[in-house]
Amino acid sequence: MKALFILLVISVGLSSASAQDQGSGEKKVSRTCVIAATDRAIRQIADDWKDAYNDGNAEKVASLYTPDAYYLTQHFVTGIVHGHQAIRAYVQLGVDAKYHIDSIEILATDCAGDFAYAVSRYKATNGDQKAMGVNLLVLRKLAGKWKIVGHEAAVPDPATAVQHLNTE
Repeated sequence: MKALFILLVISVGLSSASAQDQGSGEKKVSRTCVIAATDRAIRQIADDWKDAYNDGNAEKVASLYTPDAYYLTQHFVTGIVHGHQAIRAYVQLGVDAKYHIDSIEILATDCAGDFAYAVSRYKATNGDQKAMGVNLLVLRKLAGKWKIVGHEAAVPDPATAVQHLNTE
């Protein structure tokens, strides 16, 4: 039931979070959580994630997640990394490879009660290659502190991706 609620929050939030960018078919997200303190906390988590990752501190990155959080990524064989220790180990692989998060741009946030989400785009340098991806974070306020309960990261493949959408 809890998972169903989270999916509902995500789908309702994402469907209401964007406005059409003329010409490109790309959606520009414009929603912001109406509770300023929550919006700041969500944005701070993204900053803390980037800083801890770039400092090589996988444990600090993992501490931003709940103990039973899910991290969905195409860069792990099952696509699902589950739990604090597994997330720490997964992040450590990127740290050990000397990957670097160049920027995280928050495109949208929204919140309702003890749940919130953020949609972001990131740029990274992995070795000598530049990369770009998108993230969806689902957060929950527990004991007065916002934690990530779900994180989906996706890296679009320009060679196979749909290039334009006709939304008319």
